[in-house]
Amino acid sequence: MTNLPAADADPLVLAEDRDGIALILLNRPTQRNALRYESWTGLSDALAAAAGAGGIVIAGNGGFFSAGGDLKTGPAHGDGPMGAAGRVEHAQRVMAQLREVAVPTVAVVEGAAVGLGWSLALSCDLVVASRDAFFSAPFVARAVVPDGGLAWRLTQQLGRHRASSLLLRGSRLPAEDAYALGLVTDLVDPGSAIDHALAIARGIADADAGAVELTKRLIAATETAQLASFQPLELAVATVAQQRSAAATGRTQFG
Repeated sequence: MTNLPAADADPLVLAEDRDGIALILLNRPTQRNALRYESWTGLSDALAAAAGAGGIVIAGNGGFFSAGGDLKTGPAHGDGPMGAAGRVEHAQRVMAQLREVAVPTVAVVEGAAVGLGWSLALSCDLVVASRDAFFSAPFVARAVVPDGGLAWRLTQQLGRHRASSLLLRGSRLPAEDAYALGLVTDLVDPGSAIDHALAIARGIADADAGAVELTKRLIAATETAQLASFQPLELAVATVAQQRSAAATGRTQFG
C-alpha cells in the first residue's frame, strides 16, 4: 500500500477498487487522520458508492487508523439546539449506515485507533490490527465524554469495570490485549494488515451474498434496539459537555 501525501485541498476520504473489494482510506495522514465533520460526509459518500462491492475495508492513510475527532474544529456544527454536538450526531448516522451495509466490513487498525476512531473501528464487522497498534479513549483527559457509541460498546463487550478503566483513565490498550479481550478479530504483523483485511473480505465475498446479508441482519438485531435507545442520551451528554467547554474557554467551535 502506497502512503499518499494529503494536503488541505485533498479529499478527506479516498476510495479505490481492489479486485471487487472497496478500500476506503481516511486521508489526513499529517493529522493522523483526525476526523472532521466533513470526514464523515466523505465516508458516507464512499459507503454509498461501494454499494456494489463484494466487501468494504476501511483503513487510515499513512499507517495510522485515526486519532479521533479533530480537536482543532471541535464537535460543534451548526446553530440548532443540538449544534454543540453536531459532529457527534453526524458520526452516529454514518456509523449506523456502516452497520447497515449488506456486505462484510473490515476495519484495519495500524498505528492506533483513538477516541472516535476506535468507535468507527468497532462499528465494522471485523477488526484487523497490527501487532504494534494500540487503542485508547482519552475523552475525560480532554474534558469531553465518549461518543460514537464507544461507552455502550465497551461496556457490552467488557463489562462495567474494564470499560470504566479504559474510559475514565484513558490508558492505552495494546492490540494484543485488545485481541485477548475480543475487541480485535485478527492480529497480524506490521505492514500486512491491509492485505490481510482484503483477503478476509474476498473470502467472505465468495460465499452466498444472501446468506451473508441475512447473517449480518441477525447479528445487528441483537444490538440495534439497545444502541438506538442509548444514542440520544449520548448526544445530549455530548452537547452539555461541549457547552461546558465553550463556557470555560469563552468560545464555541464550529467545524
